[in-house]
This record gives sequence, structure tokens and C-alpha cells, in this order.
Amino acid sequence: MATVDEVLTDALRLSREERARVAHELLLSLDESAEAQDVEEDWTRELANRAQEVMDGTVKLVSLEEARKLVEERLERVRRRR
Repeated sequence: MATVDEVLTDALRLSREERARVAHELLLSLDESAEAQDVEEDWTRELANRAQEVMDGTVKLVSLEEARKLVEERLERVRRRR
């Protein structure tokens, strides 16, 4: 079995993206909650689906300014209902 130093040396040779994945998986392994892992898997799937929608052109993208405007308008409607 490899030592911690050997694993770290090998991991540091990976690309940035690969190191991020290794770090992510290691952090997930520290959380023993199966529910937390299920949530993480659900979010990963959701992000992949949303990215695919963007690539397919099936969703309309808006600028940050437009998104802020939409959020502010929605918040104002909610506040008025109270």
C-alpha cells in the first residue's frame, strides 16, 4: 500500500481539474452521512443537466444585470404580499 507521501506526490502531478476532483472526493469521504452524499450526487446531476441545456440552446441565458433585475422584481412582489 502506498504511503501518504507517495499518494500526495502522485496527486500533485495531476492536472488542476484532476486535483480538484481528488480533493472533492476526499472531502466527501470525511462526511459519513449517506444523505449528504445523495444530495451531492443530485446536485452533480442537476448541474450536468443545466450545462447540457445551455449547450443545447434549450434555455435562455441572461446577463448578470438582467438576472439581478428579475430577482429584485420577484422579491418586491413577495414583499408586497406580506
